[in-house]
Amino acid sequence: MVKTDVKEKRKGRREKSSSGAYYEKFKAYGLPLIALLLAYWGFRIRNLTSNYRTFLDPDTFFHYEMYRQAITDWIPKYFAYADPPTGVKAAGYLGLYTIQAAFYKVVSVFGYDQLGAFKLWPPFVGAVSIIAIYFLGKKLHSNWAGLWAAAFMMFSYANFSKTYSGNNRGEGPFMMFFLIAVFLLMAYLDEKEWNWKKIASGLFFLIASVLYMAAWGGSVFGVGILLLFAGTTILVYFIFGQLDALRVFVRDFFPLFGLSLLLGLGLSYTGFVGIRGFLIFAIEVFVALSLLAGIMLYGERFGLNYSDGKHRFGTVLAIAVVGFLAFYGYFGRDLAKFLGGATQSNPLYQTVAELAKTDWDTIKGYYSVKSKDALMFLLSVVGFGIVAARFVRKLVRNDLTGHKEIFLFAYYLGSVYLLILAVRFVFQASGAILLLAGVAVGEIFLYVEAMRESVSTKALYAVLLVLLFVPLPLIGAQYTGGIAKNTAKSGGSVPTDWVNELNWLRNNSNSLDSATSWWDYGYWIESSLLSHRRSATDGGHAYDRRYIVADFFSHYGNESEVDFEAWELNYLITWQQDIYKFNAISYLGGAITYGEYEHNPMFQLLPRNYIQYKNESGKTVVYINAGEYSYQPAMTIDLTNGRMIAGRGDIPYVLYVFSNYGLLAYQKIAFSNFFRLAFHIPFSFQQWDAQKLFANFKPAHNSGGVSTYEFRPFAVYRIDRFDNGTWEPFYSTLSGGKLPIGEQRLRLWISAFGRDVKNATLIFEAYNGSSLVEREVLAGGLNMDHLNEVPVEVNLTVPNATGYRFLLLQDGPVGVLDGPVYVDGKSVNPSYVLDEGSSGELKLTAAFRKEHTVDLYLRASLVYYVAPNGKDIYRDEFYLEPHQDIVAYVPVEKGISVAAGDNGITAKASMPRDVFESYINELYQKYGKDKVVVVRKRVEPIFITKKAYVVWEG
Repeated sequence: MVKTDVKEKRKGRREKSSSGAYYEKFKAYGLPLIALLLAYWGFRIRNLTSNYRTFLDPDTFFHYEMYRQAITDWIPKYFAYADPPTGVKAAGYLGLYTIQAAFYKVVSVFGYDQLGAFKLWPPFVGAVSIIAIYFLGKKLHSNWAGLWAAAFMMFSYANFSKTYSGNNRGEGPFMMFFLIAVFLLMAYLDEKEWNWKKIASGLFFLIASVLYMAAWGGSVFGVGILLLFAGTTILVYFIFGQLDALRVFVRDFFPLFGLSLLLGLGLSYTGFVGIRGFLIFAIEVFVALSLLAGIMLYGERFGLNYSDGKHRFGTVLAIAVVGFLAFYGYFGRDLAKFLGGATQSNPLYQTVAELAKTDWDTIKGYYSVKSKDALMFLLSVVGFGIVAARFVRKLVRNDLTGHKEIFLFAYYLGSVYLLILAVRFVFQASGAILLLAGVAVGEIFLYVEAMRESVSTKALYAVLLVLLFVPLPLIGAQYTGGIAKNTAKSGGSVPTDWVNELNWLRNNSNSLDSATSWWDYGYWIESSLLSHRRSATDGGHAYDRRYIVADFFSHYGNESEVDFEAWELNYLITWQQDIYKFNAISYLGGAITYGEYEHNPMFQLLPRNYIQYKNESGKTVVYINAGEYSYQPAMTIDLTNGRMIAGRGDIPYVLYVFSNYGLLAYQKIAFSNFFRLAFHIPFSFQQWDAQKLFANFKPAHNSGGVSTYEFRPFAVYRIDRFDNGTWEPFYSTLSGGKLPIGEQRLRLWISAFGRDVKNATLIFEAYNGSSLVEREVLAGGLNMDHLNEVPVEVNLTVPNATGYRFLLLQDGPVGVLDGPVYVDGKSVNPSYVLDEGSSGELKLTAAFRKEHTVDLYLRASLVYYVAPNGKDIYRDEFYLEPHQDIVAYVPVEKGISVAAGDNGITAKASMPRDVFESYINELYQKYGKDKVVVVRKRVEPIFITKKAYVVWEG
């Protein structure tokens, strides 16, 4: 009997041991395999959008150009197509392009071309991030936490939003490398003795940390999280008397993290890492933390009392107060400036949707399993509570691994803080939120494993839990996959009309030409996949010019005239769909107040049946019937028959009636340049204004709602002929008219757009085919104020010829920079080459269309705005008046002979002192210091020559 009992017990132990072994093997090998399958599934979802001819995200067009440079240069140096006529010095997170170029070198072995590898990169990043979060969750909590974090990341729309094919930003690679770096850091800290695992983990952490710093300009977030982790860990360990844990942590973490910061700083001087300023700040904070840790560890030797928690807390509190004051005094303004770059801190950023503060609806939309349930975010809150409870338990048990919970605490709070700060951080916060959501589910599995049941019973419970939670990734993957499929089936990231227009521009303009539109489309214009032309402003460059473009678009007449030739603009592109962005455009252009921007739509489409004409007392009036209410607009302009009908103005809108719809335009912008150019409306609120506008902006091509105009700084919009003692107009821009043959006395009305005519010569030319048959100088020494134009009277004999034109000869800018700019051998910002009061040897590459003799100047210009109602951008009464002023032309070298194409030029240059300061002081005196905001200063190399402007041809 005894032997039988013993045998049964042994048999039970063998079964228990066998079951436990299988279960442990499943966790050890099965769960990583499942995580790998989740990564593959996540890759497939993110790769559904790779069928696009181009890209889904506008910024990706620019990143593609930089990546192409990196394939040959490794670190890009210059981009010629932004911010003409100077181009831009490559800056920011250049390491991203180097990393992508290295990825291309690897996958090209498998047949991927440059574009194919570029499209493959984001889904690859998404898949590796899923694997990384699995291992990090496993390291910080459990196998189950890692698995469910990976499952959530596989389908999470918050994570998908920056890792699908066609969206090649830096946020995704940053998160991937950051998760890997933290996993390696924790593996390094877990090893208490120096061995090959510790050394390898530390070495690979250094590599991963440099890569996350290089991949994104916002990688300051990662550095900041690790600083917060370090500071919080030493404070908590010290206050709770865990000096042994503190000593071990300081010994292991501080040298490694300090070396990481130094490596990042060193590589920042190559351009590979783009956060040098913050790294200097981080190193200074790190030194302060090191001193604090030293005081904590050795302060008792110098008389400090660490006998109990109160004394230790008092020591920390005193140090914290002093440290905070020093921190704020030394870094506060810079830190506020840094955070301001990620929020709606100025009028320009106010209009950017992704910089808006995050609301609950946004969180629900991004952190849901399906639709807007916010389940993953709510799970992360539960996970955060679990982490806090686990940490308290570890403190009680004197467990030296509490730094893991501290990291989760720091990572989650830092991420949620950024999430609340701005919508743009929804993706970046997903790392911590999904990790903590995985912890919440993982804790349930750990609870089951800790039950006093048989291994087989606990395994059964675990299987049931898997079945309970497995619908989440299944439903979520179907939902996100559906979004990806619908996106892949859509018409394309660049609308067909835009593609047609940009292809036309590429085939019908000079390779040195520039074009501009609203800044959202700048990267399209610059892309080598589309028009490959220079753009005055885009998503990441020439922010100051957004105000100026908005000024032009939202005004008309003299108020709208800005010096576009300072940008050497050749073409302007308008898109009718920008009526939906016109609140932002009107606000930045100074046409409306902040209150109007927030509350009054600039345009409203109306069905044709909402518009009713009535006869009241013999007058035609127009009503807009919307349900039970009827309104009269301030004015109705019926474009079907050319009628203009005054209204009572029940609403502050002008109604434009098209053949099959109506369009309400807010009264302040109803006659704006944008509206007339985008919709081809030849209506003048001021006499001759439309004639002047369409003379300076000559229609060149149109595809549906996208229109391209050739910009002419000087253009004849009206010609009068003196006949029988009176002046009779025979030509206008919109009506046309032929030049009469024979002896003529003419009056030319020239529209000078944003530029004065100065010491110009007017020339008449006649052609038979391409042969010049007559050339006559009609007038010399012409001067004209562009805000107060007067006609030019001329006498000429018009021969019988096939074509005629009038030319205006005067000084004007030519050429564009086509390579990096160096001062004394150092690469500089090409749009700000020298500070005031400095000098040096200027070396640059400039491209020209043909041979010229040019003079080289440094042009100092200023973009600023005046805020008549004060600088508080959140007051309803706030509005701004943008200005672009040329402050001075500083001579560098005259009489330079240049050839067509690229020319290398070297010259000594210097800038006088106080060029800007004296001018800005004048602005303060004119408008009041409390009303002037300087947006940007420029010091640009500009080439000036006698330039022939074709002001009329026919």
